[in-house]
Amino acid sequence: MGTADRRSAILKILCNRRYEKMSNLAEELGVSERTIRRDIEALSYTEPIYTRQGRYDGGVYVLDGYYSKKMYLSEEEGDFIKNVYKSASSNGTYQFLFDEVRMLEKIIKTYVKPEIENNKSVP
Repeated sequence: MGTADRRSAILKILCNRRYEKMSNLAEELGVSERTIRRDIEALSYTEPIYTRQGRYDGGVYVLDGYYSKKMYLSEEEGDFIKNVYKSASSNGTYQFLFDEVRMLEKIIKTYVKPEIENNKSVP
């Protein structure tokens, strides 16, 4: 299994389980924990995953609401929708009905990729 395939497998596992220990990932994928750590570091730059230290709850997590097979808006499209929502909900220049504002909220929640603030290791 190559690097790209392994990283894809890690992301798939995390999206299904929402959390996993690095030692379990290493054993399951047949590589060292150091390799998993490098993969997690690389994935954390593009995917909303983070690590947490601890004896009982330490490991790798994926942010709630994120799924790898889900289609997301581009960053530019997401920013546009968020700006329209801000204008609509603050009674700015746009005139929206209550239901239309709720629809924008639903679009943002469903199609804007969750973000990790400042790429921190703990949310």
